[in-house]
Amino acid sequence: MTTGRPATGYRLALLGVGAALVVAVCPFLGHTRLNWSEVFGPGPSRAGEVFWTLRVPRALLGACAGAGLAVGGVVFQALFRNPLATPYTLGIASGASLAAATGFLLDLSGRWLGVPVLALLAFGGALGAMAVVCAMARLRAGRDMTRLLLAGVCVAYLCSAGLLLVLFLAGRAVTNDIVMWMIGSLATLRRGAALELLVVLVPALLLILYWHRALDLLAMSDELAASRGVAVGRVVWTCFLLVGLVTAVIVANCGPIGFVGLMVPHSARALLGLRALPLVLGSALLGAAFLALCDGIARSISIYELPVGVITNMLGAVFFFYMLATRDVSYPAAR
Repeated sequence: MTTGRPATGYRLALLGVGAALVVAVCPFLGHTRLNWSEVFGPGPSRAGEVFWTLRVPRALLGACAGAGLAVGGVVFQALFRNPLATPYTLGIASGASLAAATGFLLDLSGRWLGVPVLALLAFGGALGAMAVVCAMARLRAGRDMTRLLLAGVCVAYLCSAGLLLVLFLAGRAVTNDIVMWMIGSLATLRRGAALELLVVLVPALLLILYWHRALDLLAMSDELAASRGVAVGRVVWTCFLLVGLVTAVIVANCGPIGFVGLMVPHSARALLGLRALPLVLGSALLGAAFLALCDGIARSISIYELPVGVITNMLGAVFFFYMLATRDVSYPAAR
């Protein structure tokens, strides 16, 4: 029986092939099915236009966003040593939601340098929330993870209060737009959205992979990591900034899509074990396939397209109940 690293590598290779196939099939899913002959047949066709201009960019955006949220979940769960940590733990989604809702209220539509103003506002709100959290956490306590987590909770509550105020001041039509954005959707028509995310995601992923041994040690304790030569402060804060930046770009383009950063790392951990190197790679692949597939399902099950956030929230709630009923909720490396 094959065990250890060869088995992990084999599973990782299978996961990569499976993820690539899932993402490749997703553009064919939808309320209106597209056939291979219609898309790749001779001459231009309506099906080919829909496939290449709408569904392929959307599937790629879903794959990039799913990979980014999943990797962020792996990193935060290791650093916080908390299995329920997600990329939204530090109030990033709340800051982006408040900024975007303010944009809806003030009717700040249009584009700037080819990017929608609302996406820029959401990106700025996410970065602003992350900056406030980091400043509060470093004010007196250095690298105190509990203080960082509580700072994120404080910022999230503050942004939620601001969001309620915006909803109170907005009219019914504006409120509907805000709620639809907050559900989370991949229905952006910008081809460049996936490329923007990829430009941020690839360097962040490479650096996180480079620090995989440090993450393994930090998942146990800061003291152990420091005793093995890890520059704890530099690694921790750089990881926070990388995950925060990737999450800000995702939320700016897709809205706050929930539960991906919670479900995928746990599923990848069950398949690949606890080591950070295969876990980060596997989570990226599994997250890419998961979110792209959820979006394909959301397009297919109703004549009215469902936002992908509805699907991920339903699956996430079921997964959460299952985890609470069947598993120990302490972080595995900390036992």
